Amino acid sequence: MTAVDAAGIARTLPEWSLAFVEPASDRITALPERWRPIALADRPETRYRMARSLWNQDFLDLVPRFATAMDGRCVDVRACLTDGCAALVYVMADEAGGLVSWVGYDPRTFGPEPVFWPSFPEPLRAFLRGVHAGFVSGCDGTSFGLARPVHMTTLAEFADFPEGIPGWDEDEIESTRLLRVTSDGGNVHYCLSPELAPGEIALVHEGEVDARDCGAELDELMVSHFAPSTRGPEADGQESER
Repeated sequence: MTAVDAAGIARTLPEWSLAFVEPASDRITALPERWRPIALADRPETRYRMARSLWNQDFLDLVPRFATAMDGRCVDVRACLTDGCAALVYVMADEAGGLVSWVGYDPRTFGPEPVFWPSFPEPLRAFLRGVHAGFVSGCDGTSFGLARPVHMTTLAEFADFPEGIPGWDEDEIESTRLLRVTSDGGNVHYCLSPELAPGEIALVHEGEVDARDCGAELDELMVSHFAPSTRGPEADGQESER
């Protein structure tokens, strides 16, 4: 692996303000203790190996295509401070020879449990509590992974109608019972709900709710971000949640 400089990483995450943690920096004390060896390591492959070892295996098993792609495409992992907390930036090669990055937040920032927390498959709960309290990319800060729990809201709240979206199809799961946990960076929202069967996630687009397998859909969503088209002009106007 060849290390990517800070400017190169920043270009992959234009909506984030990133303060990288260098080995000699006083900022290293802001990192979780088990992340500090990552910041101190001098080789990108070592940083990735250390970061990857922290991921719970059942989550990796849930998203096998992304896990395989991450192993083959990750070119560096860098510790930084962003959004007022510590994070790891995973820098990966995309399908066009460019770079794309995900931001994995300090698990200590998990905060209160989101509503409908029992509806989360156990691998997601373990990942959010113990590995990254949010693993995201995209300019809205909630896409292509799992949003920060502090940013997870019902679909109704996301649409600024906390009591329920007007005109919502009564045959669908109520908008107040759908928790938005990620998106495709556009108009498809991925939601968990106690109304779904265990292991299912709802893809919601223009009021239509489609229940599908949670692992398969998260895997497909995360892998899709290696295509530069997911970062095209249509995403540039998204308002940041961060």
